Amino acid sequence: MIEIKYGKRKVVNYRGARIVVGGLTAKNKIDILLYISKELARSNDENSLYALVMRLIVEIFEVDNMTLRLWDGQYLQPVAFLNHKLAMRRPLKPGEGFSGTVFASGKSTLITDLSKHPEYLDPDEKTRCVVCVPIINESEKLGTLSIEKEISHFYKKDDQEILEALAAQLALAITKVRLITGLVEARQKERKIQQQLEWDLKMGRNVQRQIVQQDILPWNSLSFACHYAPMVEVSGDYFAVHRTKDYLTILLADVSGHGVPAALVTMALHYHFHYCMDRGLGLIDTLEELSEHTRPILPEGVYFTAQLVRIFSDHSYSFVNAGHMKLIHYQSAEQQFRENDTAGIPLGFTRFMRSNFEERSGTMQPGDLLVMLTDGITEQRNPQGQEVQIDRLYGWLQSALVARAQGQASDLESVLQRLMRQWSDFVGTAAQTDDRTLLLAELNPQLPRARQFFDEAKAALELGDYPSAESLATSAHACDESLPTNLLLLTKLAYRRKDWPAAIHYLRRYAETSGAKSAKIFFLIGSFYLRCHDIANAKREFKKALALAPDFTRAHLALANCYLKENAYAKARRALQHAQRILPQEKRIMRALEYVEGRHA
Repeated sequence: MIEIKYGKRKVVNYRGARIVVGGLTAKNKIDILLYISKELARSNDENSLYALVMRLIVEIFEVDNMTLRLWDGQYLQPVAFLNHKLAMRRPLKPGEGFSGTVFASGKSTLITDLSKHPEYLDPDEKTRCVVCVPIINESEKLGTLSIEKEISHFYKKDDQEILEALAAQLALAITKVRLITGLVEARQKERKIQQQLEWDLKMGRNVQRQIVQQDILPWNSLSFACHYAPMVEVSGDYFAVHRTKDYLTILLADVSGHGVPAALVTMALHYHFHYCMDRGLGLIDTLEELSEHTRPILPEGVYFTAQLVRIFSDHSYSFVNAGHMKLIHYQSAEQQFRENDTAGIPLGFTRFMRSNFEERSGTMQPGDLLVMLTDGITEQRNPQGQEVQIDRLYGWLQSALVARAQGQASDLESVLQRLMRQWSDFVGTAAQTDDRTLLLAELNPQLPRARQFFDEAKAALELGDYPSAESLATSAHACDESLPTNLLLLTKLAYRRKDWPAAIHYLRRYAETSGAKSAKIFFLIGSFYLRCHDIANAKREFKKALALAPDFTRAHLALANCYLKENAYAKARRALQHAQRILPQEKRIMRALEYVEGRHA
């Protein structure tokens, strides 16, 4: 209980005015404020806090009633009051009554005579003097607190100041107890949110795995292997390979930060990169497009580094760096690592200036590797705090290549797996600290032998020695499955002996690996399917051809022929009518349409 003693106050008339006699001294006020702070700090739940407030009000002020109202988002609800058979407390809207008015304005008030403010009084309300203060925590309005007396002019400014101090302390206490009592609910909500977040992350991971293709087909005697390990479900690392008949382009990017924000940036990079590639842009032009299209959507403080490498059909290459790690060229003849770098700064945090970047070049020989990586590989620490660093990575890669040469590993993928096992042995149980990406591109060590077999197969074909040509081309294919000229030769030989499944296999493989996905290639594959009586796949290939070349007359006719073989005359007619709108003067389409309309009639 409070130990403060003071004389009872009373209201008297003096020279025509009503004044308060008695009450608190300055020392009383200081003692009361300290007492309020001490008492309110003890409460850990709302009910006990409200009971304590009522007790403090009764001890400190001479009240006939008091009301504590808290905001529930719609009304000021009375949660604590003294009920001495006075008017019942009811919920109030902001601006309603003296409590609602104080809540709406956020300013305390002292009304010495409520009889002059009937708009504030409910029926049977006997209160005549009131002090009402808002309860505010920082900028959040929590409610109001009022002390009430049936005698007008009973309270004065001292009471208002003390009640304001009590309300300020009460605001902190309410916030604290709500945090405490809300922990269980918060934890339940947190579990639900966590479950939803995990589902969202899994969905994000599935989407990102669709755009980050880790199973990279070979191209023009180049084979690939990659290690891709997000720190969480989704990654801020991104890489992509875009191939054409004449060159292949690789992008490796590392977005600052981790998780969903960084992953969303990688999806934007994915779209813009392939858009640039479809337009045939150069490397620095592509960097500029990536930077300028991505910069407006980047969260504040987020940027990304990038590395672009373009490898041409003669196995020369060009590269640019934008603040990324160096491009590593392993030269197999010298068994040494060459670190390639260019001037360049990270992208996304400032306008792109071409003068900040440069493009350099190199040439790969059979057995050479290009190594592209993000810093999550080399900056990872083991439990002893030691970083992997690039020199250790070189040693592990060299060891894995030697093991392959000794027959302990079969292909580039096994080389990468062996390297990453050594990496994992070094890192041990240390927690992953960043997204990790490592991409290897190797020029087939057996390329010279494959070319020799191909040249001999081509010479045998010119002499009309088809069995020898077939045997030599097959040997070339065993050495190098992605040599484009040999895949075309194998397709030609399969076509000659009317081995349509083999022709489909080799020509499809040529299209997939070389990037030469032309309308003519799809048309030929469709024709081979048609000869196999595989109508469904034939239609699919003819439609691919028409998507690339809508004016391809033979593809229109072949597609209509597929429908006729299915006795789908209406579909054949619609296909030819569509073709006629594109090629109104093409006589072959006109004749075919007349034939189909005659049969359908």
